[in-house]
Amino acid sequence: MTGSNPFLIEDSDGFNRSFQKITKTHKDNFLELIAKTLEDLMADPYPNNSGREPLPRKCKLPEGWTFHKLKFRASTGASGQIRLMYLVNETTAMIKLVWIYSHEQFAKRPADADITSAIAESLYF
Repeated sequence: MTGSNPFLIEDSDGFNRSFQKITKTHKDNFLELIAKTLEDLMADPYPNNSGREPLPRKCKLPEGWTFHKLKFRASTGASGQIRLMYLVNETTAMIKLVWIYSHEQFAKRPADADITSAIAESLYF
């Protein structure tokens, strides 16, 4: 835990597009699971099921920002393995949501060019 004040969360157009795609395959209780996950993330942006994610080559973050990926399960199978990519700024207590996807959509992670674009959109929209 980084402090007593909760972090603020901002979404982005890229995150919202990816969220719309994933909700087409996840119906039962998925919205509640996401709401609880984001609530927990506001209290602790670095839970045990998250880790620092390497940036794509040629992608630079502004001072104070770090890139992370949270892994959790919504159901069984590859489509139930959910990944949430997000940015954290400790100084401003801000979390910016970048992308959400299932292991079925991307076995490892989205293409570097797409991640770079999503990060840029999240920070500079």
